[in-house]
Amino acid sequence: MRSRLIASFILVLALLAAACGGDDAAEPDPAPAAAEPEETGAPDPEETAAVEPEATEPAEEVSTTLRLAFPTDMDPPDPDTNYQLHGNQVTEALYEGLLRYSSNNTNEIVGLLAESWEVADDGMTYTFTLREGLTFADGSPLDSETLKFGFERRFAEPVFAPSAYMLLPVDRYETPDPQTFIIHMAYPESAFLTYLASPFSPKAVNPALVAANEVDGDWGVEWMKTNSAGTGPYVIEEFTLGQRYVLARNENYWGEKPFYERVEIRIIPDAVTQVLQLEGGDLDIITGQPIATVRTFEDRDGFQVVGFPMLQKAWIHLNPNVPPTDDPDFRIALRAAIDRPRLVEQIWGEYAQESTQLYPVTSIDENLGLDVWEHDPSLLEAVSEGKSVTLAYPADRAADSQVAEALQAQWAAAGLDVVLVPTPDADLGSWQGNVTEAPNMYYEVSFPDSTHPDTWARLFWYYDWESFFGGFLNYFVAGSPASDDAMNTGLGAVDQATQDEAYDFSAAEITDTAHYITISDPQDVFIARDGITGFAHWLATPATLDLAALRPG
Repeated sequence: MRSRLIASFILVLALLAAACGGDDAAEPDPAPAAAEPEETGAPDPEETAAVEPEATEPAEEVSTTLRLAFPTDMDPPDPDTNYQLHGNQVTEALYEGLLRYSSNNTNEIVGLLAESWEVADDGMTYTFTLREGLTFADGSPLDSETLKFGFERRFAEPVFAPSAYMLLPVDRYETPDPQTFIIHMAYPESAFLTYLASPFSPKAVNPALVAANEVDGDWGVEWMKTNSAGTGPYVIEEFTLGQRYVLARNENYWGEKPFYERVEIRIIPDAVTQVLQLEGGDLDIITGQPIATVRTFEDRDGFQVVGFPMLQKAWIHLNPNVPPTDDPDFRIALRAAIDRPRLVEQIWGEYAQESTQLYPVTSIDENLGLDVWEHDPSLLEAVSEGKSVTLAYPADRAADSQVAEALQAQWAAAGLDVVLVPTPDADLGSWQGNVTEAPNMYYEVSFPDSTHPDTWARLFWYYDWESFFGGFLNYFVAGSPASDDAMNTGLGAVDQATQDEAYDFSAAEITDTAHYITISDPQDVFIARDGITGFAHWLATPATLDLAALRPG
C-alpha cells in the first residue's frame, strides 16, 4: 500500500527544491562481526544480534537449498521500484548500494560497495571511495561510472521510483577516477547518509544488461520484473508471480560466497499452511506469524525461535476531523484509558517492548520524542456516555485484529462504545482527501525508510500534505504547521543539537494533543528449523535476513 500512495507524489516532488538538511557525520568503523542470537523461546532484543558463522565444512548430506515463504507476491524485484516489506528479502540479496546498516541490529552505518567516505562540514559534498575488485553478477567490473548509472536510473521518469525522493537534494555526480564517486548536493539534508544505508537506497545496476534489454527507452523496467542486474550474492534463477521465486548463488560475487546455492521462496498466503509446511520439512524459515503460534515453537525439539529488534512501531492514528476525536481532551482521555503495559504483555509478551517514544527505536535520543502517560480510565469514563467511535485496522492480518479487540475491551470498560472496522489496504488512500468520512482511528504496525527521525515524522504526521513535501501516509491530516516547521528545520540542520531540538519539538506537538498513540516496539520474529545458524539482521529492514550469512551449523 505504501508504494501506491507514495509513488503518486514522486513526479511532483521532483519539481520541488525546498531547502532541507545535511549531514556531517564522521566515517564509521568497518562493520563489526555479527553475534549469534540465542536460541530461546524468549529472545532478548539486546542479545539477538547476529554472529559471523564458523567456517566449517558441512556434511555432504546437508541441503544446499534454503526454503522460505512469503504471504503475498512482492513488488517486482527491481531495486528502483520495489517499495514493499517482503520484497526487501529478495532485493537485498540481489543488489547492493554504497552503504548499509550493520547486521548487529543497531543504527550504525557501515560501508558496502564503499570502503570509506567523507562528508563535508557543510553537508554539501559526499565523497566515497569504492572497494577494489567489485564486479556485477555477470563478471563485468563495477567502477564509479557504472555505479552512477544506478543513481541516474532511480530518477528516470519511465522507472517512476517511489523512493526517488531520496535523491531530490542531489545537484550532480562526479566520477574523477574509477574508485571515487562524489555526490554534490543542491542543499544539505541531514537524513541523506541514512538514505544511502536504507534498504530502499539507490543500488548498483548493470548498465550493459539494462541497455541490452531495454524496450522503447524503458530503462529495462519490463526486463527487470523477472531478471536481476546487480552485484549481490544472489541472482534471479526463476521469478513466477503467485507461485515462487528462485535465487541462485552469484558465482562471481566479489565478497564471501554464501553457503546456500539456491533460495526458494514460495507464495503461501495462509499462515497455518506455512506452519504445516515448516513442520513437514518443506520450509526452513517462516516469519510474520502470530505470537500465539510463535510460542508453540519455544523449546520445541527440531525448531528454534529467533527475534531481533526492528524499526517497526505499533500505534494508533487518530482522526482530528470527526467527532468525538475532533476534541483534543477526548483524544487524551482515550489515550489515558489504555493500560499499555498490560496490552503489550497480553499481545506480544516477551516479543515486544512497551513504546515510550513517538519515533521508532534508535531514531532519536531515548530522552526525546517521548510518548508517555499515566493510566487513568476515569478521564474517559467522565466523557464517554452516549459516545461511539470507529476503530479501523488491517483486514488481512490476524495479529492486528487481536490488538483492535484488546483496545476495544479496554475502552469498553471505561464506558465507550467501540465499533471495529476491518479495512483493506486499498481503502487507506481514500481517507486523506475525505477525512470527515473516515474512521475515528486506525491501528497498524508501520515502518520508516531509515533510522533518521525525518523519515518517520515526515511520512506520517507532516500536516501540509498538499504541498507534496510530506504527509504521504498522514491518513487523517493530523499534525500542525508548527510541527511541520520543526521538521523542516531538523532536515536542514547540519549539527546534531539543532536536529534533536527540532524533532523533539515536532513530536511534542503531536503527543500534547494525542494525534497518535504508540503502543509497542515489536521484535522481528523468525521460526526456523534447528541446525540453521548465522542469523544476521538489519534494524531498518523488517522481515528480512541476510541470506548470504545463513548456513548449517
